[in-house]
Amino acid sequence: MSTRLSERCRLALFRLALSAPGGVTVFLMADGRESALRIARAAVSILREVPVHEVRVRESLSFRELLRAGVSDDPDLRVFEASSKDGKVQAWIEPPIFFTDDATLLGKWAELHADLATETARQLIDRAK
Repeated sequence: MSTRLSERCRLALFRLALSAPGGVTVFLMADGRESALRIARAAVSILREVPVHEVRVRESLSFRELLRAGVSDDPDLRVFEASSKDGKVQAWIEPPIFFTDDATLLGKWAELHADLATETARQLIDRAK
């Protein structure tokens, strides 16, 4: 993958898992964790049409925390990891809501899914042989 996340992402990106109806993962830029929590809860409350007090934060991770916790060879992909086992990514996060217009983050997400689609196609072709 060729896209490298911006310096802005490295300094201000947060990924939050929220327990709104159906659950949701959001990415946003904020000056700090408290600001990220406040923005995410308010925005999801509006989108899901529920009171803010019903939007609970299950997880809040900064770019640095995601980088440390991840296992992908491409460090920038670590922001999208949902789970890993034995040094291998087991699952990627479900489609998130991006509360940012950072082209590098959106591009990285698109590249990841293009690669996943290519791998799935290869597996199907191999199975059909």
